[in-house]
Amino acid sequence: MGGNRPMDRSRRKKSEMTEATYSPSRSHSSSLGHLSSNEKIDICRGLFAFLVVGAHAVDISWVIHPEVPGQLSGWLHDLLLYVAAAGVYWVIGFFAISGYCIQLSVKRQIEGNAFPLRHYLLARLSRILPLYYLALLLAVVIERFMASARPSCWPQGVNVNGLIAQLFIIQNLTWTYGSFAPSWSITNEMFYYLFYGVVVCVALRFGIRPTSLGMSLCLVLALILDWVYFFEYRTGYVRSPGLLFGLGIIWFQGTLVAEHREWLRSSQAACKTSALWPLVLIMAMAMWYSQGIHLEVVYLVLGVAFTLMLMRFVVTESRRVKPVDRGRAGALIRLLGLASYPTYLFHGPIVMLTGSAILKWHLVSDWRLTWFILTSVGIGSGVLLGYLAERPIMAWRAGYLKHLKQSRMVPAHGGAAPILGIQQ
Repeated sequence: MGGNRPMDRSRRKKSEMTEATYSPSRSHSSSLGHLSSNEKIDICRGLFAFLVVGAHAVDISWVIHPEVPGQLSGWLHDLLLYVAAAGVYWVIGFFAISGYCIQLSVKRQIEGNAFPLRHYLLARLSRILPLYYLALLLAVVIERFMASARPSCWPQGVNVNGLIAQLFIIQNLTWTYGSFAPSWSITNEMFYYLFYGVVVCVALRFGIRPTSLGMSLCLVLALILDWVYFFEYRTGYVRSPGLLFGLGIIWFQGTLVAEHREWLRSSQAACKTSALWPLVLIMAMAMWYSQGIHLEVVYLVLGVAFTLMLMRFVVTESRRVKPVDRGRAGALIRLLGLASYPTYLFHGPIVMLTGSAILKWHLVSDWRLTWFILTSVGIGSGVLLGYLAERPIMAWRAGYLKHLKQSRMVPAHGGAAPILGIQQ
C-alpha cells in the first residue's frame, strides 16, 4: 500500500489539473461571487425607474383609449390601477435607497466633530440639478409642442406658477409642471439633503447621532402636522409638509441601515427578518389594492419593505476586499445605475409626446400596444440619456468634487481648512 502513495498523489494532481482545464464555467462562476450591496442598489435603481415608466404608461394609455377601463372586469381594472399603475411603490424604494447612500457619504466626510457642510451641499446639488434643469427645459418645449393634441394626463401647472415652482424645486408643495409631474419626489430629495446637512452639524455639536436626531424630528413633525390636518385644518398647506416629513421617516430608515451595517451583519435576527421583505412589499400592494387602508399607512408599510430589502443587501454581502470584474454582467449593472436618474426625470415629457402623436394621428387602436410603445420609448430614451447625458455629467462632477476636496484640504493661505466657513 505504501508503494502506491506517490502514484495516488500523482493521480490526484492530474485530476485537479484536468478539472481546472476542462471546467472553465465552474471557475468563472466562482470568480463572480456575490453581488455587493452597491451593485444590488444599482440594479434596483434601474429596475425601479423602469417600473415607474411602465406604471405611468398605463395611465396615459387609458387616457388615449378612454373606453378601456369600462371594458375590464372589476378585479383586473383594480389590479392594473392599484398595482401595475402605482409607480409610487418604487418611488418609496428610491427614498430608502437615497437615505442609505447619503449616510454612507456623510460618514466618510465626518472628521471628529467637524462636517464640511459646504462641500456636502455642493456635492448634492451638483448631483441632482444639472440633469434636472435639462429635463425641465425639455418639458417646457414639449408642452408647447403638443398643446394641440395633449393627452389629458397630468394637466395641472402648465403655467408660469407651475414653472416657478419647478425652478425652485418646491413643486411637491405647490404645483408640478404638466408632464414633468413625476419630478414631485425631487422636492423631497432636495429637502432631505438640505435638512440632513444641517442636522449633521447640529448633532455633532451636541454629541448626538445625526441619524437618530433626523429620524426623531421627522417623526415628531409628521405626527404634529398629521394631527393638525386630520383634526383641525384640512388644507394642502398642512398636508404637504406633513407628507414631506412622513416620507422623511422612510428616508431616515435608509440612513439607519447604513449606520448600523456592521451590527446587522452579525445579527441572526436581522438576517432572518430581512428575508421577509418581498412578503411585506406584497402586503403593502394588497393593502392598496383593497382600497381599505389609508395611503399614508401603505407608504409606511412600503418603507418597512424597502428598509428590510436594504438590510438584506447588507447581511448577504460578501466581505471580499477587491472588486470583481464581472464582464458583461458588470456592464449591465452599471448601465442600470446610469439609466436610473435620466429615465425617471425625462420619461414624463417623452412618453407624453409619444402619446400625443398616437392620439393625434390615431396610430394605435389597442391600448396594450400603446402601453408597450410608451414603456419602450420611456425606458429606451432613459438608457440612451444615461450614456449621452448622465455619464459625462458624472465624469465632470467627479473632477469638480476632487478639485473641491483638494482645495478644502490645502487652502491657499496654507493654514487649517475652515469648517462650515469658520476659520479653525
